Amino acid sequence: MNNGFNQTPPLYPINAFPVEIEAAVYEVMNKVKSPDALVATSFLATMSIVCQGLIDVKLPIGQISPVSLNVLIKAESGERKTATDKIVGAPVYAHDEASVDQYEQDLRQYKSDYSFWKTVESAIKGMIAKAVKEEECVDDLRAKLDQHMKNEPVKPRSRRFIHQNATEAALMHILEGEGRSIAIASDEGDVVFKGGLMNRFGLRNKGWDGAQLMVFDRVSTGSIIARQPRVTVNIMVQDAVLDVYQQDRGAVARGSGFWARYLVGAPASTQGFRFINYIDEEWHHLPVFHARVKELLTEYDAMMKSGELRRQVIEFDPAAAADWVRMVNITEGLIQPWQYLNDIHDFASKIMEIVTRVAALLHFFTRQNGRITIDTFNRAKAIVEWHLHEYKRLFSPQAITPTMSENMVAVEKHLYFNYWKVGLMNVGKNQVLRNGPNHLRSKALLEPVINAMAAMSRIHLFKDSSSNRIMITMNPNYFNTLTYY
Repeated sequence: MNNGFNQTPPLYPINAFPVEIEAAVYEVMNKVKSPDALVATSFLATMSIVCQGLIDVKLPIGQISPVSLNVLIKAESGERKTATDKIVGAPVYAHDEASVDQYEQDLRQYKSDYSFWKTVESAIKGMIAKAVKEEECVDDLRAKLDQHMKNEPVKPRSRRFIHQNATEAALMHILEGEGRSIAIASDEGDVVFKGGLMNRFGLRNKGWDGAQLMVFDRVSTGSIIARQPRVTVNIMVQDAVLDVYQQDRGAVARGSGFWARYLVGAPASTQGFRFINYIDEEWHHLPVFHARVKELLTEYDAMMKSGELRRQVIEFDPAAAADWVRMVNITEGLIQPWQYLNDIHDFASKIMEIVTRVAALLHFFTRQNGRITIDTFNRAKAIVEWHLHEYKRLFSPQAITPTMSENMVAVEKHLYFNYWKVGLMNVGKNQVLRNGPNHLRSKALLEPVINAMAAMSRIHLFKDSSSNRIMITMNPNYFNTLTYY
């Protein structure tokens, strides 16, 4: 993935959201001061979580698709990722807390019921053994045992949505059954990337595609079957964490079509510009959004409790369907050699389905009647188009990436302004790792740069005997010649 540090993305098209959502997005931005795309995609992800279990969308070509979204936003520490995530998704987190409490109560009751059930089973088996020994008829006792076995208590399941860290087997246990709807979400992407969920590309791709049947076979656990599961992914991650993941797994992730299913973005930082002009403790627009989220959570819980999976299928009206076909053909032409989308043909091949999903979410969440209109379709196009250009900026092999010399200059400037100019010649290497250039805050990325600078005698490395730390000392013969302003 390219860092895109030499380019600034345009403003996020927040005005493409329906007015009630637009107002809530701006309200969160004004209060929390987070980057625009970070806030806007939090709203998209929340809508995906609460709608994906209730609706599907019919493409104009007849294919039925889920509305689940995958979102990946790069944002450094200090961009208020956690605050944004908790504020926008508050009803979902509250639902999960209540679900965990209910699960713990149900589990205690289950253990009591199961213990009693086992006691009765042992008693019936004891009577059968005695009857067999005494050569008495056991038909009635056998029927009694058969009926008893049918009444075995069912172990309860947690109905929480948000999951962060799970193995492949654990994820399949979570999805087991019919119509399970979950989210893999974290405001600290390191948890998800190191937890294993992001390494199972085939499983994750099937989750996004809306596979009718997902089967996980193991000798130890037997077969785990998930029917029509729905999975939303919403990850906020720091540059260094994602860069390390990309070095290790990036080629496979891109080649498998994994990243092509994501709405990606790296919005400009707001740090240094988060001034407060007025104080207003009240939320005026966000509660309307939250009320709709709660309503849909309740609707999904009721459906799952009934045991009857019944997702509504959202369709396009004729005008929107005609424009959809037109856009498919335009997009296909732009994949041709030397055209704009050729270098990101993987994402381009998925883009119209993603637009369709966003349009269905906007339509259903805002209680629009009938079919998806061309106005809603155009709003979805504007939103996804921003992510299209971001995908090209961040993933295109044609995009400019920092060379070794540019990275050395970046570290050099950091050392010059933060240490040399204030009279310090020595600094801990780990201190540069923590506080140096954002795109090099990874040992795997910084180490070659430091070694190259040392090889050119711009700096020297030594081990401090008192602290046992590796230190960087700036070569005065070189740093005295620098004229950065």
